[in-house]
Amino acid sequence: MQMSYARRGRWEQMVRSNPVSAQAAWPHRGAGAANPNAGLANVVYRSRAVRDMSADALHDLTIASQARNGREAITGVMFYDTGRFYQWLEGPVDSVGRVMGSISKDSRHTDIEILNKQSINARAFGAWTMKLATPDPNIISWRDDVIAPPRDVVEGLRARPQAAPVLLMRLGSATGSNLSPGPAAGAENTGKLNNKTAAILKTVILSSVLPALLREGDVAALAADLPKVAARAKDLAELLVAADDAAAVELMHELYGTDASVRQLYANLVEPAARSLGDLWNDDICSEFDLTLGLCRLQSAVRLLTSDSASAVPISPDQPAVLVVPEPGELHRLGAALDTSVLDNAGWAPHTEYPENDKALQDLLSSAWFDVLDLSLSVALRQEQWLPRLKQTIAEARRASQNPALVVVVAGRAFRELRDAGANVGADLASKTSSNVDRSILRTMTDTKTQSVSETLQLQSLATPS
Repeated sequence: MQMSYARRGRWEQMVRSNPVSAQAAWPHRGAGAANPNAGLANVVYRSRAVRDMSADALHDLTIASQARNGREAITGVMFYDTGRFYQWLEGPVDSVGRVMGSISKDSRHTDIEILNKQSINARAFGAWTMKLATPDPNIISWRDDVIAPPRDVVEGLRARPQAAPVLLMRLGSATGSNLSPGPAAGAENTGKLNNKTAAILKTVILSSVLPALLREGDVAALAADLPKVAARAKDLAELLVAADDAAAVELMHELYGTDASVRQLYANLVEPAARSLGDLWNDDICSEFDLTLGLCRLQSAVRLLTSDSASAVPISPDQPAVLVVPEPGELHRLGAALDTSVLDNAGWAPHTEYPENDKALQDLLSSAWFDVLDLSLSVALRQEQWLPRLKQTIAEARRASQNPALVVVVAGRAFRELRDAGANVGADLASKTSSNVDRSILRTMTDTKTQSVSETLQLQSLATPS
């Protein structure tokens, strides 16, 4: 479970003032040498280098960390950029405590700040005793010991240091580090979520599934058999959390009927579950780390449902060319995945990309013809503060597009709950749900074309002398 802000502050103070006490304060589960099968812990911290680190100094630090972590059954990643360190450590509880005690006494850095500390069931970086991630091109040439982080991770850490637990995880998913059990991961690397996140996801799935079934089905029949339905909904939550992919898809279809389309499942299960996760985060019941892991599991369900029904409709060459992207910088990509899935299953061939910034999006639009740009914000969070930035993104996208009549669709929780938000950011369509995005796009394109023809005829009539 993540450390509370009060506890976290006390632990940070202890690290600075008494490293030995800080190590002892970690919730030990046994004494002795590192045991790969012991309960696992994860800590993410940031610190400031006392002086700029040269390439040689960073290389020596990385090699020494690998040797120490290998002895302690620790895995993880260290990010360095312009004098700032961010590090993700994971491993047996006692080992993490000992390593943090050693790190706190290292004179090469100061201002240690703990960003996340929790018990975990699985490793995110099981194949790495330690890798260095840095945008410095002079250091990237080390190859085996260093990775080049995606630009959006670098920019995200510079702008939002508190999001480091989420951003550092992307270094593992981008390189596949968690696919290998590594020297110490062993049998615990099963894809399971940590206990707190698993409990949160189970709760939100249950709160979404049952109301949706009562809305969509025969209420009297469901009410008569509610205990059975509730038990099966609980089973679904367990399967999604445990990443039992095939069984989860089978049970989804059982709950909603064998003829249920992905549209129904997204509208009645996935989207409400995502909003529930966002509400828990807003109420400080779960962390951003928990929120992101829960959304990742929901996105896995989307991928499974898409592949399960991908052959239902053949691709039609007559459908519009759609570019589906999350707003550059948006970490929650579930909305883009949902829209892509619905369009795929409708026989469209959407082009889905994840541009790192507005310039990358503009390059996509200027290099190929697209009829529609589908831009999404978080499905889980309302994010009103992102709307001015999205408005600028849309204006620049229109200028860059090969298509002067580009139709812009925006999606996300903000556009479901805020009236006129779509018009205020300059979009042609504000989609409230992914379940009918294809129909909404076609209707908007027809309306836009009709309006354009009407305006052309009006101008011609004004230009014709009476």
